Amino acid sequence: MTNDMLFAGVDGGGTSCRVRIETSNREVIGEGFAGPSNSRLGAVRVYYEIEKACVEALHQSGCGREDFSRLHVGLGLAGLGLESELRSMLSFPHSFASVSGATDAYTACLGAHAGKDGGILILGTGSCGLGIVGEEVINIGGWGFEISDHASGALLGLSAIRSSLFAAEGCRPETDLTKAIMAHFKNDPQAMVKWAENAEPHNYGSFAPTVFDYADKGDPLAERLVAKSVYEAGSMIKALRARNVVRICLMGGVSKRIEPLLPEEFRPCLCEPLGDAMDGAIRMVRNDVLDSGGAKV
Repeated sequence: MTNDMLFAGVDGGGTSCRVRIETSNREVIGEGFAGPSNSRLGAVRVYYEIEKACVEALHQSGCGREDFSRLHVGLGLAGLGLESELRSMLSFPHSFASVSGATDAYTACLGAHAGKDGGILILGTGSCGLGIVGEEVINIGGWGFEISDHASGALLGLSAIRSSLFAAEGCRPETDLTKAIMAHFKNDPQAMVKWAENAEPHNYGSFAPTVFDYADKGDPLAERLVAKSVYEAGSMIKALRARNVVRICLMGGVSKRIEPLLPEEFRPCLCEPLGDAMDGAIRMVRNDVLDSGGAKV
């Protein structure tokens, strides 16, 4: 192990990018934060955000961009479940010493269970379930906003916006939630269309807290939308359990609102994470760079 090596763990999703940097002796020297870094946004934009977060983290210990040449980076990014996305990210001409990559769900699972068997269900801007049982990696969901991302903040926000416009046109009953969302767009469908032309999943996800808040107040539409998300989250947990994943950690901002609403039958399999996705990404890149004898660290 070379003492001047640095290891960065990246947790990148549709809303933000977080980075933690450690020395070869596992001393944390800094953490950084930047914007959305789902791999589907493109390698140029994603690496821009990652580099920005890495510089912030390095500055906390008196280091800087000149230290990229000794920084080994583990990428845990939403969207890397597709082989084409993984190849694109790993082949991009970067400035780091080396780069390893996997989905944010995989690195989150490594971190949550300290490299041992277990599963996670990420409910954030997007959603994804993943389990590790021996050498088998089990994936549930994570196929993107358009066709997957059940129980996610982005899908919840999209459903609320669609329902609000439908109600404003007299096609369904208006509620306090639909009125609030339409007021956000100044009650102008054309403004909604203009916004939607450039909206990304995290933009839709920004409406999720509003939906949960109105559900807490008894808004009938919000209650139905939240109940659907709770059902979908439970379905993903069931799918993981059916594949012999016995310990599951819930992660992501949306999970904090959904977990209290899950049926009691799920409580025995839920557990607190031992670490986070950045821990898992560092564990992954350490193994790739340093594991010459076959032992996992």
